Amino acid sequence: KNVINVDERIKNIDGYQIMGYGVCSGPELLKYKDYKKIKKKEFLKNKKNYKNLLKAYNHLFKKARKPVIFLSHNIPFNTPLDKITDKKSLRHGYHYGSLIAREMINKYQPLVCIGGHMHEHFGKCKIGKTTVINSGFGSKVNVFLEISNNKIKKLEFYKGKK
Repeated sequence: KNVINVDERIKNIDGYQIMGYGVCSGPELLKYKDYKKIKKKEFLKNKKNYKNLLKAYNHLFKKARKPVIFLSHNIPFNTPLDKITDKKSLRHGYHYGSLIAREMINKYQPLVCIGGHMHEHFGKCKIGKTTVINSGFGSKVNVFLEISNNKIKKLEFYKGKK
């Protein structure tokens, strides 16, 4: 009863609006050169889906009337928090965050964006006025965030022993 699904929804909590985007595990638009092996029909379907997501999230952000806390499964594209550093990965050196999250942050500047899909990085960065947090993963990695008067009052990262 204490779990609220905010995917493609807005939930008002204590003067803030929590908004969620949970469907992304990589760039939504097939844009890397090795994606050219994908059939044209699949590429066009991907492009249509991307445009629909953009439209849905633009609509959602336009409805927001209070400061937004944006929860995204993946962190925004092209930040220090989304670059794959694992040399064994086929995507080593690539940025692999969410294009939708990046576009919404660029356009609407929510107070904070919290994601965590990218396991290589744990920390924060800024995109304009938005603080982006990669909250890590697992029970040994945690983040404490306190927001007051539309500002981040406290942000602490904790790494426990493995």
